[in-house]
Amino acid sequence: MGVALTGGGRAHAQSAEAEALFTEGNKLMAAGSLTEACDAFEASNRAEPRAGTLLRLADCRERHQQLASAWSAYKDALNRAKDERKRDYAAAQAAALESRLSYLTVRVAAEVRIDGLALTRNGKPFDQALWNHALPIDGGDYLIVGQAPGHAPWQVTAHVPVEGGNISVELPRLRKLAEPAQPPIASPPASVGESPGAGAPERPGGFTTRRKAALGFAGAGVASVVVGVVAGVSAKSKQTDAHRLCPDRTQCLRPDQANALIQSGRSRALVANVGFGVAAAAAIASGVLWFTGAPSGEMAAGIHVAPSVAAGAAGVVVLGRF
Repeated sequence: MGVALTGGGRAHAQSAEAEALFTEGNKLMAAGSLTEACDAFEASNRAEPRAGTLLRLADCRERHQQLASAWSAYKDALNRAKDERKRDYAAAQAAALESRLSYLTVRVAAEVRIDGLALTRNGKPFDQALWNHALPIDGGDYLIVGQAPGHAPWQVTAHVPVEGGNISVELPRLRKLAEPAQPPIASPPASVGESPGAGAPERPGGFTTRRKAALGFAGAGVASVVVGVVAGVSAKSKQTDAHRLCPDRTQCLRPDQANALIQSGRSRALVANVGFGVAAAAAIASGVLWFTGAPSGEMAAGIHVAPSVAAGAAGVVVLGRF
């Protein structure tokens, strides 16, 4: 018993909602508010589909110059009606409207179909099954848009008359979008004196074989300077000691010892001179090897090294163009 009452309550509520919307539609239609009236009849039919509601909706659409929608509502009423009079009325009205309908055809040729192609009509998807078919449609403006991935979209507005129109639009081949240009691959800058595009040689390290030899000569030169300095100091000391023994040539306390000191001092002085000479030669050799042994990048800058020997002096002359 409880289930039957519950079910009956739902059916009664639905019927009451549909009846209220139907009554509202009649009032709006009598007042000339066709748009709102047609919407009310549509809502009433959704709440409870009935042949009588569909007939009233069809009449509203026809008065509102929406002939295709009216024709469709009459056809639906014909299929739903059980009353013979309603069936006859719906069939007669649908037949009378059919000769007045306008049609719109969207043509999509096989050669313009591409992967991902999609069409819309007034912003709503336009099913592929409807392509290339003359479809009854209400009068008005319809925006047809075609688009596909990687292609520029296409659109056209079709102007359909209220009745008797037969409009056809044809989708062209969509224009393929240009692929974005790839940025050029940057090549490393050419070295000084090198033609552009040539492979840049690997620059050697700063310590080449000649520069290592130059460091060896420099070390030998430093050692020779040390030997020369020590020998020179010792020679000076020997001369000082000999002078103390013989401050005056006429009065020499120990002439033999003084002569020995003088001879030893002269030997030490000779060693000092040789040491300084070797140091000078080592410095020259070290300078020449250092600059001539420079990496190719430094030599390309225009460095030139030449030894310089003059009376009482020796050295290295470095000339350059930077």
